[in-house]
Amino acid sequence: MNDYKLLEISSFIRNIKTECTVLEFHEDFLIAGSHGGLLSCWDTITGLEKWSNDFEGPCSEIIIEQGLIYLAEEGNIHCINLESGESLWSNQIDGLSEFIKIYDESIWVGSAVYDLQISNYSESGIWEFNKNGTLIKKIELNSKPWFFDVTDFGIFVGLSRPLCGYGKINTEREIEYYNLVNKNPVTTGICHENIIFLGHSDGNVSIIGDKIEERKNTKNMPVKCFEYHKGVVIGLESGNIYSENGWEIDLQKELDVISSAPSNNEIDYLWASLWDGQSSIHSIDNDSGEIKFGIQHSSRIRKIICSNDFIALGDSEGKIFVIENNVLQRRLKSKPEDIEIDEKRALLRERLRRLRE
Repeated sequence: MNDYKLLEISSFIRNIKTECTVLEFHEDFLIAGSHGGLLSCWDTITGLEKWSNDFEGPCSEIIIEQGLIYLAEEGNIHCINLESGESLWSNQIDGLSEFIKIYDESIWVGSAVYDLQISNYSESGIWEFNKNGTLIKKIELNSKPWFFDVTDFGIFVGLSRPLCGYGKINTEREIEYYNLVNKNPVTTGICHENIIFLGHSDGNVSIIGDKIEERKNTKNMPVKCFEYHKGVVIGLESGNIYSENGWEIDLQKELDVISSAPSNNEIDYLWASLWDGQSSIHSIDNDSGEIKFGIQHSSRIRKIICSNDFIALGDSEGKIFVIENNVLQRRLKSKPEDIEIDEKRALLRERLRRLRE
């Protein structure tokens, strides 16, 4: 398996100063948010910055609708013009705002308050705002949500202790709690076509659809992340990855993130980033589980997203790497000496960029 450096295969690199916490493609825009509160937008074709806006931080999640960005950040919700980056309105909530969704013409934000004295979350809630930023209702929760998403049947939350299980917000804007066979805390989740997959701290997965099922494995390690690409892909914290396509691999390092990636030569790829003192990104054939090539990077990868022929990665230092599929394929076919020349050029561009900062 050939290994490449992230720097040498990237089309352009940008910097948001502190750890990347938000990364999103939207049409021809790439939006990134940082732990320090910087939210920036670039044109993916030219790489030029369109705008940048500073908030308190950390930025937690964004959702985009009708030319507006709704941002959950620290203890706030913001509405931002997508074209200009101008803040149109803001409102405060209690605790750290972590999730943000649009449902039934309202903006819904999940939040939690962390109590240092007990080293745990002391209260959690879901806040409903109208699109002018006016608070409609706060729904208090009896457990912290680690998953929050919208289906055609309403808003679902996956819960940690003490309740575990999941909750659903009904038409009266009240929370209904439901038990699962698996009594362990929910650690993450994903929704696809109204089917919800909830990962648990014991490595098993609850599936909520027409009926409730449980998918078990033999590894007693927390589910770290999901991806849905021709079936659900389950990643455990330990580096074990399972696919509904019938394969499983053990990458034997701490798993950070899984994402779909641009396809090539009729192969659909997944990228999985792992940490062991440096980041190792494995490009995996989604049909077979075969690792095709690897990418190395000195900092920890926090986000990977894919859109058509682009893939973007954000790291713990605030660097944003954008890779074009056609450029990537040329690099993969290059001779080692050509790659070395490209790497030297990339390093020179990086030094010049630092001088301009």
